[in-house]
Amino acid sequence: MMKKFFLAVASFVFFLVAQQVYALSWSLMDSPTTNQLNGVWGSKAGTVYAVGQVGTILKYDGAEWVKQSSPTSNQLNDIWGSSGTDVFGVGQIGTILHYKGISWSLVNSSPTPQSLNSVWGISASDIFAVGVIGTVAHYNGTSWSLVTPSPTTQSLNAVWGSSGTDVYAVGANGTVVHYNGTKWVAMESRTTKKLYSVWGSSGSNVFAVGETGTIIHYNGTSWSLQTSPTTQTLNSVWGSSGSDVFAVGQNGTIIHYNGISWSLVTPSPTTATLYGVWGSPAGDFFAVGANGTVLQYSSETATTSTTTSISNTTTTVVPGGGICVFSKVAGQDRGNIITLRQLRQAKIETAIGAVLATMYYQNTDEISGILNRTPELKSRFSSITQSKMPVARKLLLQGSITISADDLQEIHDFFIDLQDYAGFKLRTDIDFILRGLKSGWLLQWLGVTVE
Repeated sequence: MMKKFFLAVASFVFFLVAQQVYALSWSLMDSPTTNQLNGVWGSKAGTVYAVGQVGTILKYDGAEWVKQSSPTSNQLNDIWGSSGTDVFGVGQIGTILHYKGISWSLVNSSPTPQSLNSVWGISASDIFAVGVIGTVAHYNGTSWSLVTPSPTTQSLNAVWGSSGTDVYAVGANGTVVHYNGTKWVAMESRTTKKLYSVWGSSGSNVFAVGETGTIIHYNGTSWSLQTSPTTQTLNSVWGSSGSDVFAVGQNGTIIHYNGISWSLVTPSPTTATLYGVWGSPAGDFFAVGANGTVLQYSSETATTSTTTSISNTTTTVVPGGGICVFSKVAGQDRGNIITLRQLRQAKIETAIGAVLATMYYQNTDEISGILNRTPELKSRFSSITQSKMPVARKLLLQGSITISADDLQEIHDFFIDLQDYAGFKLRTDIDFILRGLKSGWLLQWLGVTVE
């Protein structure tokens, strides 16, 4: 079914890959506070909240950060919402705040006097908060209650889950506890270091970070230590996908995971300790920290300098030494397809003999997940698949086709909407396709004429 997506959604069967060079950068943003910021979360890139010392609450509207009125002077440690108008903040001495789209209010019926360090939920009626001395609280959409007995006496610093029946909390002395929908149980973490944050792309791809650069990874069966590029304490971890993960920490430390290994992001735009990181599904990241520090992450795709054609493969040399490889491989044996990861590992300097790795093989899991979570997109995908398959088959057989402007617009609009939910890698691949369609060279290369 996913193969049909790439055959039909593009209205032409094409397999393509872009070995692109990205200029990646974190930059400082103007902040309206000098108070330490501990947590950041948003419903989308243009609606982001940050919380911190003395009850500080900031909101980013896509243009600037502004202070919001806070009903507490207690330190706030974390923030999470089910939407931009249903947001919870938690902090010292059991403080819980709730935002319903107009103003923040104090939840007077907090179930605990213990400080809460983290909050996360799967929906508006299934939210967890964790804190000191093993405190675990749960919100059912109506009220908060204390989870008893606690799964641990160790302080818990962060909570995250892939679903309401697959929730992880981490904390002091390497503590990791797991909720399966019925009860919390302790897990073997392979470390005694204090863990400050946890995040995953799925229940079988979970990361936790902490003291002295500690990184542990859960593969669905067991936790293991990962090689870390830093000895600085890491306070927060978040990703747009399993191959696009950032962790931030002490003295402005930022590290990135590309699906293979972690690397240090240099230079960092700040020496301030960073306590929180979050990004939109589209890959727009924000980090917050000491002295009101706020960072934003952006990426730019390098421009092409020269292009040469080699048989049925086009090679584009990109400034900085990168290579873009594109090729029609319809009907080619799948076993001959070399993945981008293999291309990078082999440090290929020329496209001669290299076979195109495809968007399908790189992004199928992520797109499948997006469609399963987004019924409207899935319905459109099904409609496009059914209506465009004959066109796709014709291109395969004849090498050229004619399509209507309306058909092309439908494909274009689908990619635009899919991009809103995509992680960084998929988003940039889609952007490449959209630019190719807009300029016309991709259609020409594919043998597609628009009437």
